[in-house]
Amino acid sequence: MEFLKSLEGHSKELQQTLIKNKLKALKTDIENEVAGEALDKLLFLLLKAMGLLFLVNREYRKNIKDFTATYVICSRDKKIDVSAIFKKIDLVVTQKDGMEVKDVIVENPTTTVTFKDGKAMTKFLLSGNPDVIAGMLDNQLSVSGNLNYLFKFVYLLWLIPELLGINDFKELLGHQA
Repeated sequence: MEFLKSLEGHSKELQQTLIKNKLKALKTDIENEVAGEALDKLLFLLLKAMGLLFLVNREYRKNIKDFTATYVICSRDKKIDVSAIFKKIDLVVTQKDGMEVKDVIVENPTTTVTFKDGKAMTKFLLSGNPDVIAGMLDNQLSVSGNLNYLFKFVYLLWLIPELLGINDFKELLGHQA
């Protein structure tokens, strides 16, 4: 009789542990799902703003004078897939240095950054001083192509909130993820 009570107690503990582990896994999946979808849209909007800022802000545009490159930013879980193409943009009577944004992965990019998931991208962007090597060692991101281009891109990305007057961008992004 005592043995059956002991077995029943262990069974309940095991069930409780399994339920708690499943809840933790579900919580992580939900966070990644929300973060991945929201960040894909946020990144796309930031890049659209970047492209417009290049056209209207001469000082900002100086950062890409005669610069041509293609960036792909994606995630292993396929929830983030954005491309930025730096090139001359046709205007009415002239061309200016600028950028085109696509909400898909383009072929043959100059630099590709692949994040583990949306949370990894948030952590990288929020660091203020992104450490690519640490991210690669922690298996949070991988980079192919010109690593210097990645640093240039992150620099340009971090100028956007200030240029748009979004003073608490880092905190807003932290709440997003």
